[in-house]
Amino acid sequence: MQPLRFNFCGHWSYATVLLPYVILLALSIWRFRVIIKIVKWRIFFNFSLATFLVLGLFFEAMAGAFYVWSFPAGRHLWQMRIPIFGWFTGLVIPIEEFCWIALVIPLFYYLYLWTTLVFCDIIFVLGEKGQFYKREERWVGFLDETRISVRNKGERGREFERPILVRPPGFVARRVNRLLKRKLRSARVDD
Repeated sequence: MQPLRFNFCGHWSYATVLLPYVILLALSIWRFRVIIKIVKWRIFFNFSLATFLVLGLFFEAMAGAFYVWSFPAGRHLWQMRIPIFGWFTGLVIPIEEFCWIALVIPLFYYLYLWTTLVFCDIIFVLGEKGQFYKREERWVGFLDETRISVRNKGERGREFERPILVRPPGFVARRVNRLLKRKLRSARVDD
């Protein structure tokens, strides 16, 4: 049996495959745009992105040096010299591969943020001048709504927190909650 292949995209085939990741990243950035206002978070995000970008390019250089990738000729928009490492080695990768590295790293951050927000409240503590001081997490559970909140340093308790994003329980949590309530009602009736 022959593997399933699509050949109608030509040079744009890799870009077509990257499109769902671009859309998912754009939706994640839009959904969590409130946290970009916290300056230190932005610095941490940019530093991590740059670090992982360099690591990704290093692994691409290693893969090119050991002939790991065998890109068919004519299937990519253009080849580019690997930034930093390719300047010394002369190794090249398709521009789409570079875009993949640059897009997948921030996407993992947003997916991590989303999965944390499924179970925990995220509280950003702000210092005296309104700058980021630290990040805290509080366990809420799967069935309840969760929040991204900010509070000032030295103030403790939920009454001092200001929510900037509220995530209602997902459809699975709502269904489980309904089933648990039905089971609880039927247990009360039986007693």
